[in-house]
Amino acid sequence: MNDVSVVYNDNNFVQDNNLIESQLSSLSKSEERLLIDAQRELSSKLEKNGLNFEGKSYPVSIRPLIMSGKMAEELEGVGERFTTIFDKFAKAWIESKEIREYFPAYKKSEHFIFSLPNHVPLTRIFRLDGLFSKEGVYQIIETNTDCPGGVIQNGLAGKIWSSVENPLLKDHTVNVEFQPFVDDPDLFLKELLTTHQERTGKPAERGAIVTYKGRFKNEVTWMADGLNRLGVKTEIIDASLLKRRDSHLVNPNGEVIDLAYNKLDLRDLVDQPEVEEYLTAAYNGEVTFINPLICQWPLADKAILAILSDREMTFFLDELDKEFCIKHIPWTRVVKDATTTSLDGDKVKLIEWAVKNKQRLVLKPSNATRGEGLLIGPFAASQEWEMTLKKALNDGETWIVQEYIRGRLVNAVHPDIGVTDPMWSGIDTYVFGGKFAGFQARASFDPVMNVGRRGILLPVAIVKENIK
Repeated sequence: MNDVSVVYNDNNFVQDNNLIESQLSSLSKSEERLLIDAQRELSSKLEKNGLNFEGKSYPVSIRPLIMSGKMAEELEGVGERFTTIFDKFAKAWIESKEIREYFPAYKKSEHFIFSLPNHVPLTRIFRLDGLFSKEGVYQIIETNTDCPGGVIQNGLAGKIWSSVENPLLKDHTVNVEFQPFVDDPDLFLKELLTTHQERTGKPAERGAIVTYKGRFKNEVTWMADGLNRLGVKTEIIDASLLKRRDSHLVNPNGEVIDLAYNKLDLRDLVDQPEVEEYLTAAYNGEVTFINPLICQWPLADKAILAILSDREMTFFLDELDKEFCIKHIPWTRVVKDATTTSLDGDKVKLIEWAVKNKQRLVLKPSNATRGEGLLIGPFAASQEWEMTLKKALNDGETWIVQEYIRGRLVNAVHPDIGVTDPMWSGIDTYVFGGKFAGFQARASFDPVMNVGRRGILLPVAIVKENIK
């Protein structure tokens, strides 16, 4: 397999976005009014089409991130290659006690993970959250192999965005439909159905979008409505209400569920007796459970990055895959009182070294979501950094310390505010069924970039003449 090296300083990428940056920083009053009107039209169209983020307006900016065709192709390659790496990791997790020890949070429930479904790839839906290093190389900071957001709405949002006349694009002719999930907004749903067909040899008749404790409602209605529209009777149901009967998963009415997709926080399912029948059905293959539990727990846990970025732990990969991971995953270690190899390649005592190098590091719980508990060294006081490291070492939870990758600052148009001061941004890559599905770019006033934390979405487009 050819090596992939995505470099941020691609000339077309920089020039096109710099042009937009220049426009946004020197708007006349009349130009700003036109831009705000375009943003209002976009927000109105999104609302009319029912797009939302947890009951609020879907926060899509009129300002796009323009990507060169070359960069788009290379990022696609990075995303697709991780599909096979995840499959290899899943098998290594089962075979290696040393690897399983990186994931103690799932110890009491890990017996549910040892049975892998027969479909390939295992991880059917994922989103790689990425930033570019100072050298310009794409870096994966989260794997999102559980139930990532944006799988349905982002494609449709891109299509709606392209229908609005955009004052920022007077010097560009751009295209968003190079992204398969923009070209076909049902791509995610079709992948769920394809997975069931591949696993069982027959089409799904009944599905469930599974929630738990009323959390994470974004896109749930879209998923259920979409599957119903495609001919699969589907309901939204709490995991605790699903039971096993005669080697099938059934709803409270006794109706057999063929296909289940989770929209919940998988941490909530660990060691919970009321969902044991649901997890047992997944383990036994009595329902097509997407993604399988190994993807929901270890593969989605940030501790996987501590394994994939450590040459000593990637014994299950060949040399090309090892080099690929080292290149595209920032240096990451699980916080513990141990000796390890530092960012500079030296043997160090991890905690002592991390205290002295906070300007180069971030610290975060390994299985938290939406930036919960994350501390960015360059923005933290020394005392806070040391106290959090001590907490990470002693609180019984798994934490990671990771190389700090600085997001790029971009000028943007915020749907609620208008033209803003620079915001932190990153680029994420979606993969469905082992194939590239699309991108999202996020921007936030907070260096912890998350739509749930003052964040917005920037549509990703390429200049038409750059389309491959």
